[in-house]
Amino acid sequence: MKLASLEHGRDGRLVVVSRDLTRATDAFPVVPTLQAALDDWDRLAPRLGDLAEALEHGSVPSFRFHEHDCAAPLPRAFGRFVATGGVGELASAPSAGALGPRQPVRAVDEAAGLVAEAGLAVIAGDLAARSGSPQAAGVIRLVMLGCRVLETKGATSEADAAAREVAFSFSPVVVTPDEIGPAWRDGRVELPLLRRVNQQPLQRGEVPAGIAAGSLLAQAAARQALQAGTILAWAVPMPQEQPLRFGDTVRIEMKDAAGHSIFGAIEQEILPLG
Repeated sequence: MKLASLEHGRDGRLVVVSRDLTRATDAFPVVPTLQAALDDWDRLAPRLGDLAEALEHGSVPSFRFHEHDCAAPLPRAFGRFVATGGVGELASAPSAGALGPRQPVRAVDEAAGLVAEAGLAVIAGDLAARSGSPQAAGVIRLVMLGCRVLETKGATSEADAAAREVAFSFSPVVVTPDEIGPAWRDGRVELPLLRRVNQQPLQRGEVPAGIAAGSLLAQAAARQALQAGTILAWAVPMPQEQPLRFGDTVRIEMKDAAGHSIFGAIEQEILPLG
């Protein structure tokens, strides 16, 4: 099942998206927003799944899906954790203010060493404090791509750079793990992540072997319960790049074995603030 939040109000308008990302249908007959769906996932997910199948068969009204109409999947998430340090040092990060996948990133100073950190993220359901990795893996509801633009000039460590976050965004579409197929294994996506800056050569990154979403979620829940709608994100290592300048465009995408886009693309221009 593939879902997206179109720009509408504060929490978006939930739609079900076709597997080829060309058509969508309103989820409103089932639930109006993604957060509301996550709050009652066990009851509503099967109904959304039925709507997704009806969309594939052309038996419900649909419209052309445009990625540039999308807001962030969860415009107001309950919480966000970011794995830093390569293999899972978790840090809590602001959860409000996620950009839509085609909104420009606005920065104060292009000389601040701006870099676009591409990665993956999961959206979790409710998780009790001190849950183990198997329980945490069981509440992974949705998977998406993520991007953070960071200031690195003057940073003395990866954690220091991560604290200087300019903006963050997620892919147009979120998917249930089964949509990823055999490439989803033990909380990992075993497919390359693709990043391109302007017309430079395409960069490919692989998810580190030590990264598993279930164990990271369990770590996040070590001292507190997690509410449905909590986001856990981690970076995928990429070749080192030149700092971004105003006017540069960053595109991030992941394709399946047949070459089809899974989540749609994050594509953002870096522009000055104001």
